[in-house]
Amino acid sequence: MAALPILFAFLIVLLDVLRLRGLAVRAVFLLGAVIPIPVVWLSNEGSEVVGGWARKAGIEVALTETNVPFLMGELVLFAFVAVYSLSYFDPRDKKTPKVLALLLLTHAGLLGAFIARDLFNFYVYMEIASVSAFALVAFSGDKGAKGAAFKYLILSLLASYLFVFSIGLVYMETGYLNADLVSETAAPSRELYAAIAIAAASLLLKAGIFPLHGWLPDAHSRAPTPVSALLSGAVVKAPAYGMLLLFSSLPVGLTLRTVLMGTAIVSIFFGIGRMLIANDAKRFLAYSTVSQMGYVLLGIASLNFVGAAYYAMAHSIFKGGLFLAVGSISTKSRKLGEFGYRNAPVIAVSILMLSLAIGGVSPFIGAYAKGLISSELGGWWKLAVYLSTIGTLTSFTKLNYHLMRRLSPSSKGAWKLSSFGLALAALLAGVLLGAGINPKDALGIAIALGLFAALKASGVLGRSHPAPSRDVGREVNLMAMTLVAAIVLLMLLGWFTPAGGR
Repeated sequence: MAALPILFAFLIVLLDVLRLRGLAVRAVFLLGAVIPIPVVWLSNEGSEVVGGWARKAGIEVALTETNVPFLMGELVLFAFVAVYSLSYFDPRDKKTPKVLALLLLTHAGLLGAFIARDLFNFYVYMEIASVSAFALVAFSGDKGAKGAAFKYLILSLLASYLFVFSIGLVYMETGYLNADLVSETAAPSRELYAAIAIAAASLLLKAGIFPLHGWLPDAHSRAPTPVSALLSGAVVKAPAYGMLLLFSSLPVGLTLRTVLMGTAIVSIFFGIGRMLIANDAKRFLAYSTVSQMGYVLLGIASLNFVGAAYYAMAHSIFKGGLFLAVGSISTKSRKLGEFGYRNAPVIAVSILMLSLAIGGVSPFIGAYAKGLISSELGGWWKLAVYLSTIGTLTSFTKLNYHLMRRLSPSSKGAWKLSSFGLALAALLAGVLLGAGINPKDALGIAIALGLFAALKASGVLGRSHPAPSRDVGREVNLMAMTLVAAIVLLMLLGWFTPAGGR
């Protein structure tokens, strides 16, 4: 499955070398984007060791209830990103074949990571996606894109080195890298607690979760629009799936899981706060990813792996759609209040539908996924999820308030198709999964509208905010120190608190 996009990426490079650009490259790219869909559709749930080797020595891949949602979200998103990209990148530009090949490599890396059942092969495929993503951000002509790509590169590679070191510790303690075999043999020890701490902190950084999110707003907002959709919608899900593998196979202590659940809640509300004061539309959506990935972490840390998987799928669909839709009408300016969808009814409907989906309103997929997350929570945790839902709806009320007041240049047909297609997917997925219609959602929307009106009247939403720092080196150093501090804290929690159940 993962080999197919790699093959088509190679063919694109070959066609480029032979100067057979244009239609041939576009056709090969589209085939590479969609061919994995029927492969997954026709495959049965279960596992297989590649080459028929023994499980101890072989590479195991699988389709399970916890990775199929990751796969489906990526496949649906990438299909629409591919359609969007064909009309976004100029076929006459010599860089376009390279961009399309990198998109397919990202596609392959994500598919390989999501079907992996051993930690090392997961790492390899995650890195294929990550390295391709660095280059795609750098290809942007946006001012500051090169600095954003450099920051993303350095911090992500640092996290990768630490993650592969943690895998070595797991192998040293258990003798295996296969997640199921590790689960059968792992016994609590200081070395395993250290591995869990290092791996968890590294993956939190790569997933862009607060307080290790510093690289994400610049990288996701400065990338080309289809790349932004893929980064926020799918690339950050690979490290989330890695955390799912770890937490399902290693003895993670209850205290550590509780701290990570608290981190998830803080990330959710931090992202909402930054969305409310953001003036740049793409940074608004980037901070929304910081917030939304908190829900995925909340599911994983509470051992609700199915809920986390479905929320990851939901976020792939509605966040990818929002980046494509907003990007379609922000070609001249990204500043809120300077563009809108008044003259673009298809984009308007798409953004409204996707805003309701990300706000957890039924019958969209967001409501179903958020219901799964909440079903395993109680007390203050469940209340926090409800309050964050109000916050998310309030933030997207702000976005739509600005967009409904302005006009924008006409969008290309493929851009409208991709945006509306993902909005429709968010609706159909929710209906097919049985989200139903919850009358209480009307109250949540009313509260969000009232809260937005109050915040707007207070002047909080209209204040100007300082531009992001341009000292990339200082930012990298600060985030690297934050990563080290997070590792030390998580390691101490593992060493000095008792292990909980898996």
